[in-house]
Amino acid sequence: MDTLIQYNRKLPVWKVIIGFAFIFMSIYFFIEGTIFTGLWLLMLSFVLMRTDGSEIDLQSKKYRKTHSFLGLKVGQWKTLIEPLYVSIFLTKEDVSVRALSAETTNSKDIIMLNLFYNQNKHFTIYHTNNLNDAFDVASHIADALIIDILDATEKGNFQWVDKDILRDKGEIVYTD
Repeated sequence: MDTLIQYNRKLPVWKVIIGFAFIFMSIYFFIEGTIFTGLWLLMLSFVLMRTDGSEIDLQSKKYRKTHSFLGLKVGQWKTLIEPLYVSIFLTKEDVSVRALSAETTNSKDIIMLNLFYNQNKHFTIYHTNNLNDAFDVASHIADALIIDILDATEKGNFQWVDKDILRDKGEIVYTD
């Protein structure tokens, strides 16, 4: 596995379409000479298409929270102080869709990995829909940082995972 693990929140398709439409319209307005309108549309596209995320470099033990726009990531690398454990938990991700006067919110299950450090601070380092993938990545992170794995996929039932058995056999065995 890689030493650089990245997480970026996915953009809804409608935001990408509208964002690119605003970019093309801003280019048109720049060419036509109405710079203010072009800048305004460019800023709107930035607001629509900006995503947040995080990256962790397991080799140098550094992390950064990122902001990205059209694949360009910005964020300051910080040294990871006292990594404690990686937590795997199941949550719901809401996606809202609006059209004229109607709105609907769709929810889907998603598995997220949070890295806890420096007492009780944490940040999301990975997300997936596959439980086995989540445990594989958590095992990789735990081995690289020499920390434990907490299975929090069941609400109110948090259990520590034996990372040696997980790494060697691929089985999830809980420790006492």
